[in-house]
Amino acid sequence: MNRRTFHWNMTGWSMIAFYAVCGLLLLLLPSLALFIANYALAATLCVVGLIMVVGYIRADVLEGMLGYGLSLGLVLTLLGVALFFNSGILLALLPFLWGVAMLAGGFGKLQMAFDLRRVGQGRWWLLLLAALVSFVLGILSITRPVFVAVVATQFAGASLLVEAALDTAALLTMRRVVKRAQISGKAA
Repeated sequence: MNRRTFHWNMTGWSMIAFYAVCGLLLLLLPSLALFIANYALAATLCVVGLIMVVGYIRADVLEGMLGYGLSLGLVLTLLGVALFFNSGILLALLPFLWGVAMLAGGFGKLQMAFDLRRVGQGRWWLLLLAALVSFVLGILSITRPVFVAVVATQFAGASLLVEAALDTAALLTMRRVVKRAQISGKAA
């Protein structure tokens, strides 16, 4: 096995381990995962914001005047600091925004269902059902944001575990194919 194949396998296995650990954390300890995500996002916003501020200060005067590096950098830094001191912002904000988006999507599907009915399409009621599901999820997300955040976090965790299992199967399959190709190459 050459070094390049080994490196790819180590990268693949590293990603699988990362997916599995994150998936288990999100699935089994969603509150801790949201806590970690909040501080990781806060740190990222602060770093990016400070880089933008420094970039503005170090930039040519005309370049600085034409961009929004200072103001955007300060806003991002302020958001990061706010998340550091109030970790509940992320937990409350994301489900609310998702709920508003679900309601807006529900209204769109509702109109499409009525439009299909008006033109005589037989399955217009399927879009009506989809609109009702969007409305229920949107209202639930707005009225029960902590519950929705935890459920969504657990779903993300389960998804990462499935991804880790699929990647494991793919990596093992590729490994078997490469070994067969190497064996048949030696035999020929």
